[in-house]
Amino acid sequence: MWTFASLLPFRRTRRTAAEAWPRELPAVPGFDVAGACRPRHRRGGDFHAVFLPPGEGRVAIAVGDVAGHDALAARLRRIAGRLLERRVAEAGALAPLFGAVNRELAPYMRGGRFMTLFLAVMDGASRSIHWISAGHGPVIAYDPVADGFGDVPGRDIPLGVDPEWRFHEMAHRGWPNGALLVIGTDGIWECRDPDGQMYGADRLRSAVRAASAQAAAGIVAAVMADLDLFRRGRPQEDDLTLLVIKAV
Repeated sequence: MWTFASLLPFRRTRRTAAEAWPRELPAVPGFDVAGACRPRHRRGGDFHAVFLPPGEGRVAIAVGDVAGHDALAARLRRIAGRLLERRVAEAGALAPLFGAVNRELAPYMRGGRFMTLFLAVMDGASRSIHWISAGHGPVIAYDPVADGFGDVPGRDIPLGVDPEWRFHEMAHRGWPNGALLVIGTDGIWECRDPDGQMYGADRLRSAVRAASAQAAAGIVAAVMADLDLFRRGRPQEDDLTLLVIKAV
């Protein structure tokens, strides 16, 4: 598992997704972040990365999934990371950033390939999160005080589908203490037990609710343990990536 203290900007590594987290990253006041990634194999399509945009107390974190589980999927994941790294460093709004990355990825997206991507920029000073979800979901929000769940809005298509697509930045300020943002890849809710039943978003929500009093790392560990319990020894069939952002 990786926690916020163990993350580094993507630019310092060119290794596979499972290996892309050396040492240390400045924390964002007001947010506790942790995640886990279990690739099915080294050529998996799950993508996760951390970037440092200009401005004090701001951190961008991305979770995505490239269609396929082969050498091309792994290559597209690396290309996307380099493109995002460069564009995030230029600052500015997220919508044009996604538009530029989408156009630059287009020549590589052959044979119907695409990439879902959720990118969130956390700002400690304003206690805000700005994000774009390019076909990635469900992304779940949970308020433990109200015991209420909601799907985080996102109305954009995956990268690589339409190079001229105009993306839409979303934002929320003033996250209450304990509020959670849970981002996973489809391997989480599509995980199956020996009877062929899927884990599903409802069970994910239940696992998040049960662990919500814990720190972000504890919530991630609890969900991953529940996945293992659900699978009952069935072999992993897809990459599993989970990120939890908790307002503190």
